[in-house]
Amino acid sequence: MNRYRSTAAMDVDEPRERLLESLRGLLAAAASRRGRDTRRPGELSFAQIKLARRLYERGPLAGNRLAEAAHLSPSAASEMLDGLERLGVISREQTDADRRARIVSLTEEGRKLVEQKLRAFQAEVTEALAGCTDDEVSAAAKVLDRLTEMFARR
Repeated sequence: MNRYRSTAAMDVDEPRERLLESLRGLLAAAASRRGRDTRRPGELSFAQIKLARRLYERGPLAGNRLAEAAHLSPSAASEMLDGLERLGVISREQTDADRRARIVSLTEEGRKLVEQKLRAFQAEVTEALAGCTDDEVSAAAKVLDRLTEMFARR
């Protein structure tokens, strides 16, 4: 056993320790990619794409509901929506029932952009998982779901 491992890590058996190390690597790589995406001029940030994707999946939503669905604060979502509106990705309309509420929708250009991003990401995932069986992918999903539940409880 590595003498530099923490006492807590010594209590975890080797396969679980390997899994946690892989998870740390995955999270670090994902965070790094999000950061790179944010700095590309003329490109949407990871967070903006996530927000647009929620509209793609759920349809038009009130701004506060969209923020909630994307796990963002209302002020952060509003700032991102301003940028998406300037780029022609979304449109916002006031409702007759509540003049303060605005319904956010994807424009046709926004829908095409989200579909393009989803296709590109799916192609990356397919390439990354080439050679994995359906059973292996299903087992990995089950493990990740359990870890997600664990983190959500804390």
